Amino acid sequence: MIDTPRRSGILVQVNGSTSSGDPLVRLLPRWVQQEWMADAACKGRTEHFFAPHGEQADARELREAIARAICVTCPVLSSCREYARRHREQGYWGAENDDERLEARRRPSRHRHRSATDPVIAAQG
Repeated sequence: MIDTPRRSGILVQVNGSTSSGDPLVRLLPRWVQQEWMADAACKGRTEHFFAPHGEQADARELREAIARAICVTCPVLSSCREYARRHREQGYWGAENDDERLEARRRPSRHRHRSATDPVIAAQG
């Protein structure tokens, strides 16, 4: 078996086989811990940022309002938002829900950056 170098602390095997002779490939997790995540205000509070199965609209609005209140106090809001947009994350990241991120991707690039008048960005200032 040949091992590749460690990437983000995860060993990736590129050679090897199963009992059936098929190649063995270990997949990396969908996301990799980022340094800025250690400073996130939401750390340990995932229930506000990811919808439970079958969540109704009223419950979503309440959950996202709580998440937004946490996000506006966060020192890494911009890094979080950029990461979620770049990696097409699901859930509430960087004071944006899935729909808001989708709309941001569809806007022309000159309108993608929020101005200092945006209440979320202004709260960081």
